[in-house]
Amino acid sequence: MKRTQYSVARVEIISAHLQEVIHDLCLVDVADYIAFIRCELFGNIADIVNSATELTFYPNTLTFGLGGEYTLDWNSTPKVMLDLEFSNMGVNAYFRLTLSSDTTGIDLHHVRFSETGKTPADNTALLAAAFDNARLPQLTAPR
Repeated sequence: MKRTQYSVARVEIISAHLQEVIHDLCLVDVADYIAFIRCELFGNIADIVNSATELTFYPNTLTFGLGGEYTLDWNSTPKVMLDLEFSNMGVNAYFRLTLSSDTTGIDLHHVRFSETGKTPADNTALLAAAFDNARLPQLTAPR
């Protein structure tokens, strides 16, 4: 997606909502991701993503997009790139999550709104509201 002030804000919204999921995804060994991608066992990655999202998002709001890549060579840290899809309240976001030991990143490919706002800022607010609405209520420990 072309980098604009709105796409930057939308990536920040997605990133803020995915922190717990990213943490859980990083608990899986990078060699497992590479093996699954290399052998095209994308169902295994979908199971991992579903497990990582089940305590944070309602079912089927954040899913694996059945695509992924990795970079692995002698001169750099391994990186795993997973295609993810978000869908809630008529908002669909398609993006790639990059995981490595050093950093994580989100490359937003496309956002679709079933009913668009009057301005791009309204659409960004719709994306934020859709992510807020998709999150499960967090349980707190009794005192």
